[in-house]
Amino acid sequence: MIHIENSATGTRASSVAYRNVLVEGVLSWSSQTPDGFAANALGPQTNDAWKPSAMPATLSVILPVAVDCDCAAIIAHTLGSSGATVHVEGSLTGASWVTVSTVTPTDDRDLIMLFASDVPYPRWRIRITGPTAPHIGIAWIGPRFFIPDGVAAGYVPVNMALDIELKPSVTRGGQYLGVSVKKKGAGTSISLTPQRRWWIQSDAAPFIEHYNLGRPFLWMSCPDLFPDDGHYCWRAGDTLSANFGAGAVYGDLSMEVSAYVGI
Repeated sequence: MIHIENSATGTRASSVAYRNVLVEGVLSWSSQTPDGFAANALGPQTNDAWKPSAMPATLSVILPVAVDCDCAAIIAHTLGSSGATVHVEGSLTGASWVTVSTVTPTDDRDLIMLFASDVPYPRWRIRITGPTAPHIGIAWIGPRFFIPDGVAAGYVPVNMALDIELKPSVTRGGQYLGVSVKKKGAGTSISLTPQRRWWIQSDAAPFIEHYNLGRPFLWMSCPDLFPDDGHYCWRAGDTLSANFGAGAVYGDLSMEVSAYVGI
């Protein structure tokens, strides 16, 4: 689910977020449990979690330089079932905090929050309030990277490309007893519209390297029109490299991705 604040811009553009500033500075937290360290929320794995021992709970970072962020995400969480509210906040000094986004999820689907901050902040944090401490698999704050003209025709949104492996149960006599889910995930092919060579070789170069190394990122095809198509993804196919046409002015790019699906 993508939550869009009124301040957010570029909500009809395709974008990725591949920088998580929570891993770029000095991390601090309000509380944690012996089996739920705060550092678990930095990932990249989704199979463990930060489990605060008390509420409210905060996960904060002090950065070496200020960063203008417009995106946050909570992946593999129990916010909805815990009745929790998420606040994304920035600060210049740590003495006071400015809230840039707030949402109370109604379920435990992956949550992406889009917003705009007035200034770059050297301190960012996620603050969670509510009656019960949730589990947070991945916590993310960072800037979006926009893709000119978005995806090409034929794109299947990640939320419509579920990969569910079933384990059926049948008796010796052939009676059907039911089925259980053996594995659940998602995957799709993302073909971008033809991109200019200078964009591929300059602006997109850091993301292409990030993708090729198999590091996770957030994918948003068109938040305003497809608020359910926001996911924690990683490379599932070949490396991302451009196929240039005649004159080498435009290049074709295509990504094969897998995605985490919580519920």
